[in-house]
Amino acid sequence: MPLSDIDLQKFRLKTDPVADKVIEEIISTSGVESINTLFSQLRDNTDIPKSDMPEAVKTYFEQTKTLPNWIDQAKIKIGQAVFAEHGPQISLSLLCKSLPEAYACANGAKVLYATGRMTERNGSLDVFTRRLMETAQFVVNVCSPGGLDPEGNGIITAQKVRLIHAAIRFYIKHHDRNWSTNQYGEPINQQDMAGTLQSFSTLIIEGLERMKLDLTEEQKEGYYHCWRVIGFIMGVEDELNPPTYSEGYALGQTILKSQIAPSKEGVALTKAVCDFMGSMLPGAIYKDIPEIIIRFLVKDDIADDLGLEKHNTLKSKLVPELLDELFLTMDKVENASHFMKKLIEHMNLFLLQHMLTHFNENKKVRFYIPPNLRDDWEKR
Repeated sequence: MPLSDIDLQKFRLKTDPVADKVIEEIISTSGVESINTLFSQLRDNTDIPKSDMPEAVKTYFEQTKTLPNWIDQAKIKIGQAVFAEHGPQISLSLLCKSLPEAYACANGAKVLYATGRMTERNGSLDVFTRRLMETAQFVVNVCSPGGLDPEGNGIITAQKVRLIHAAIRFYIKHHDRNWSTNQYGEPINQQDMAGTLQSFSTLIIEGLERMKLDLTEEQKEGYYHCWRVIGFIMGVEDELNPPTYSEGYALGQTILKSQIAPSKEGVALTKAVCDFMGSMLPGAIYKDIPEIIIRFLVKDDIADDLGLEKHNTLKSKLVPELLDELFLTMDKVENASHFMKKLIEHMNLFLLQHMLTHFNENKKVRFYIPPNLRDDWEKR
């Protein structure tokens, strides 16, 4: 039976005892500064760093690497094939739908904002860029071939993110005087974790459908299954990690509807996404495009809560109508307007091309896409 909003409320007071215990043990034995060292180790290594690792962390990685007994490798291959074929569209759906919808959930947005890891500082996008790159890299690691094998990059990344979440949870509870558990629930609680999991899976697929890209039921189940495995690794309770795509989608919608509320934090985080995308689109003609695409993908009511302007221009009418053409090669859109040709030219594969060049070389943020995926996307 699907969980109701009332049923879900109890999960706002539940967190992740396994990861929380590790962070508490590290701090009690080595002090708060040891967490900064741990963060550096987790970020700077693509695998699990072996040296200078606290025993509690070594034990944690061993205990949490076990894959669920219901894992289906055939479904995983199908899901990863979806990413190989539609990775750029999935990236756009992540940026312009899943993340903004997460920011529209006021309580969860407060956590993101409080950590300071996804907001601008002194007019710089560096901190926000790093967090976005970490999120994008997480998706690539999970959805690349081998990512969900035992000790694959996707599994290791999920283990690391789970531990980072526990550290953020500790910090907010002990250092943020404005945080009210009675009002907001526990920071990064089970309900928020489950909602985020659906943002990376079923809500991504909903975004693809808004772009007129319809997957088969088998493809939906495969892509969803990849992220269900990640939910297990990250400590999402079984009751909030349902076995099928349709159940997962229903859960995601229930959580989204119950948590949506306007907030200054959600507005600030969404602005950061728009600024981030705008920094990769040259010329004033493109400055409205991020807002237009986000409004189209999340719909007007959520866009209003996020503080996005309503644009009544030719661009605002053309972009939604032609989003389904966005990732086609130029020879398939010869009859499109000059504006749309230029839009497609600059945005097709922009995550692949700009993340690899602009951010790796200029921002010193390492972002890696396996060569086989890069080749697949560049051939499209």
